[in-house]
Amino acid sequence: MALESLSEAELARRCRRGDPAAWRALVQRFTPLVYRLARRMLRHQAEAEDVSQEVFLRMHRSFHSYDPTRPLAPWVARTTYHAALRRLEATSRRALAGEPACDDPLLALPDERRPSPEEAAASGEASALLERALDELPAQDRALLELRYGEGLSDAEVAEAAGMPVGTVKTRLLRARARLRRWLAPLLRRDAP
Repeated sequence: MALESLSEAELARRCRRGDPAAWRALVQRFTPLVYRLARRMLRHQAEAEDVSQEVFLRMHRSFHSYDPTRPLAPWVARTTYHAALRRLEATSRRALAGEPACDDPLLALPDERRPSPEEAAASGEASALLERALDELPAQDRALLELRYGEGLSDAEVAEAAGMPVGTVKTRLLRARARLRRWLAPLLRRDAP
């Protein structure tokens, strides 16, 4: 059986036994999740890449503490969420100390499908509006939105990943969506025919 087709539980069991091929398969399977979440929170490619490496190192060192009967994605997301928060705190401390911040440009992940020029223009404008609105949210709220809507985790899985009660996650998601609606509504009304 190919490692790519293994269930998360079986992949986790093999990783706990020290199977290097299983570990490579796990890293390959979860790199997109880790990178997207880190990028959403940190807003810089280089920072997200550094945190992604840190996440997999931490997971490798602490894999013995993972319960293979539980879903793997929330554990991976939680590790990423906390690593990105630590990086944000360190960046804030450096900024307060007067050290230069990372100035990497925001780079979008390539889109697999080829839209028409009109679709691309409309999509680009909508994405730019959404990105500007998301930039106004706290990093934690951006991360919760990414986990819930970008990665498709349930509210309970997001709560597990963020280490928050489910009610808190639901409330923060509700408030973040309301803020986005308030910020985007005037812009969207202005552009309406």
